[in-house]
Amino acid sequence: MRSLKVIIICVVFLFGCGLASSLHAQTFTARTESNSVAVGQEFQIDYILNANGSNFSPPSFNGFEVSGPSQGTSVNIVNGNFSQTLTFTYYLVPKAEGTYTIGPASINCGGKIVSSNSLTIKVSNSGQGGVPSSAQGATTSGGNNAAQGAPANLGKSLFIRLVPSKTKAYVGEEITTTLKIYCKVNFESNPQIMDAPDYAGFYTEDIPQNPKSQEAGTKEVVDGSTYMVFPFPQKIIFPQRAGKIKIGSFSMQFIVDQPVKTNNIFAQFFGGSYKRIPCKVKTDPTEIEVMPLPKTGKSISGAVGDFTLKATIDKNKVKANDAINLTVTISGNGNLKLIDTLPIQFPPDFDRYDPKITDHFAINASGVSGTRTYNYLLVPRHPGSYKIAPVQFTYFNPKNKQYSTLSTKEMDLDVAKGDNTSSSVTVSGPVVNKEEVKVIGSDIRYIHTGHEAYYSTDDFFLYSLPFFAGIFIPIFVFIGFVVGRRRYIDMNKDALAVKKRKATSMAKKRLKIAQQSIAKGNKEVFYAELLSALNGYFSDKFSIPLADLSRDSITASLTQRNAKPETLQMVNKTLDDCEFARYAPAVVTGNLDEVYSAAVKLITTLEDEIA
Repeated sequence: MRSLKVIIICVVFLFGCGLASSLHAQTFTARTESNSVAVGQEFQIDYILNANGSNFSPPSFNGFEVSGPSQGTSVNIVNGNFSQTLTFTYYLVPKAEGTYTIGPASINCGGKIVSSNSLTIKVSNSGQGGVPSSAQGATTSGGNNAAQGAPANLGKSLFIRLVPSKTKAYVGEEITTTLKIYCKVNFESNPQIMDAPDYAGFYTEDIPQNPKSQEAGTKEVVDGSTYMVFPFPQKIIFPQRAGKIKIGSFSMQFIVDQPVKTNNIFAQFFGGSYKRIPCKVKTDPTEIEVMPLPKTGKSISGAVGDFTLKATIDKNKVKANDAINLTVTISGNGNLKLIDTLPIQFPPDFDRYDPKITDHFAINASGVSGTRTYNYLLVPRHPGSYKIAPVQFTYFNPKNKQYSTLSTKEMDLDVAKGDNTSSSVTVSGPVVNKEEVKVIGSDIRYIHTGHEAYYSTDDFFLYSLPFFAGIFIPIFVFIGFVVGRRRYIDMNKDALAVKKRKATSMAKKRLKIAQQSIAKGNKEVFYAELLSALNGYFSDKFSIPLADLSRDSITASLTQRNAKPETLQMVNKTLDDCEFARYAPAVVTGNLDEVYSAAVKLITTLEDEIA
């Protein structure tokens, strides 16, 4: 304990001594890892300030696809001298060949606007690009700086695999695919899936994700090394043809924390220094060997799995022309959705209709299970005693690699004479009197022998006003529909523009959730939902991913759109209040309705200023 106190006192003393010497001249430097790149090659630009600053304003990156910024901060104490470094990192991809000049960025440092140097980037059609140029800017050590790509040994520290529950299966047999993350490094939660295969040759069912099951990892040894493994069940797949079918590659993007060496005593004391590295990892294609189903002389329904069969009728005694319901239920595990309509033999005197199919399925990492129910509506036309033949269902069981046939019991049905039904409707002989023909319900109508009504020949519909209206109105309606549909498609084909356009309405929907917490008096939930609504609004409005959203990126986006200083102050104050209340709800006082009204007013003000 004494040694720990001595260390803490020394650190505080060094920190206090360094404050006086930290007020040296600020420098704001732009640095690139390469000043010569190829078209489509991603490279990194760092903007480094050796002090604390705010209201960072990036330059225009015309001619480049841009992602970022990632913000990092490092603190150094060397020989009692205190210094702080603030870094903003962008990743750029050039679109065309040429020489580009990237103008200076600016930042507010101690009430003074400081500008960086400009950068010149030469883009060629092909080639490996250049090496980092010290003339382009100074390097920075330590801190939470993002770096392009991944170190050479990261492939052994972080990789992903698509693991099927089996690599050899029959046509129609269910296979569970799981995406597993193997890691020995720390990474941000919720990595993004960049590309996913199309599963050509398979029928697929998505497995609902359970966030709680993904939080806990397990340990697994691969090639003698122990990894933490995080499984993400993806799909249940059913192969639809025989042969070797390949499942394409998954690719995911991670943000990895990599430790770096530093002489920073302060950083070493609190766990060392690290940098955040965005990296993409990719699975190898997965091959599934699909075997054809064995040939059989039986009538099969295409079912593969393990099933049971049940058939019932709602009543055994009816009158002619009364409806009865035959219910056939298939239960079990397998490709229930791919089962064809069952072949059932009904008595010839029965009218039948196509069955109503009702499904109740449960889909999870264990597979697809549940029931498929066929409901047949039957109408017996004549009285008598009938037998409904047993319902047979043949399926293939991959466990024992054999076909199994299920059969229900024969069902008896007694049909009594109905109100308008005779025991026979067979008519023979060349002459039939009216009394000899019996009406079955309303199936047979007699020829009407009375006088018919006649209409005047002067009353013509042809070439009348209703006639032309009936021709041209549908044409005009169709043209209007096509024009409106095309306009709707044009307005919604740009996903980013749609998100920007709907940002306000989405924010108001999110604010309603916060408003519901006011009546309950739950301050913590109210401020958490309010902060989520504001962050979602800024993310949609400025096309900034939530992972990259920060106070500086919000301020920079508003400044670019000529927002007023008082509006910027209002934004920062609202965000500060929400974050403070979220982490210290017991200390917060005030009227929640007023805070809610202020948030709505803030969004309305922003819409008016940046429209």
